[in-house]
Amino acid sequence: MKEKTLFITGGAKRIGAVTAKYFHKRGYKIILHYNNSEQAAQDLIDELNSKRANSCQGIKADFSSRNSMDSFIEEFKSLTSGVDVLVNNASSFYPTPIQEATKEQWNNLLDTNATAPLFLIKAFSEELKKNHGSVINISDTLATSGIKNFSLYSSAKAALEALTKSLAKELAPEIRVNAVAPGAILWPEGTDVSDEAKEAILSKIDLGRIGDPEDIASAIFFLSEASYITGQVIKVDGGRS
Repeated sequence: MKEKTLFITGGAKRIGAVTAKYFHKRGYKIILHYNNSEQAAQDLIDELNSKRANSCQGIKADFSSRNSMDSFIEEFKSLTSGVDVLVNNASSFYPTPIQEATKEQWNNLLDTNATAPLFLIKAFSEELKKNHGSVINISDTLATSGIKNFSLYSSAKAALEALTKSLAKELAPEIRVNAVAPGAILWPEGTDVSDEAKEAILSKIDLGRIGDPEDIASAIFFLSEASYITGQVIKVDGGRS
């Protein structure tokens, strides 16, 4: 039986790392992209390879740089003969109140959340087509309804969802393209969220709790296997939306 390959962007930490482990447990070879999280990436690569030799490799790239993107694609193709599942997980996320928003912020948020997924899908479309592969883009459950002070980020994720639906039509029937839109799964890194703020968020979630990264990983895996689902955005948010 042919070993399948998962390629995941932003795979070194948090939801990305949990997803890599989830697929690895199910026999996948893992190629994970990282940018700034080099040590976390190496730790994960070592962990997975200790469980199954030569089953995980990593590639560093800055997706806001076109040169870095091009060299990344060449390096990826030298590591493996193809990809079965592409998960576009890497993302930039930070507030941009409109009176303070800059063109640089817009470019960065659009590049990481929509432009990089677009050109990665383009770059790997032939391999995905041969393997009847699957693309899963990671969106945000609240983005398309708008998030106060996050208009640039929300717009970039809305572009990603439109891209998902359009490419599902364009790349069918050989390649399926779907998206997972997480709700509150992990509190943001590098920020202190007050107990009051946490309670306010939890009060809007029907299930009364934040989710677990494995909730997202299992949804991604489900879509990778669900051969009659394409063009869908699956919200995994405890009912918040």
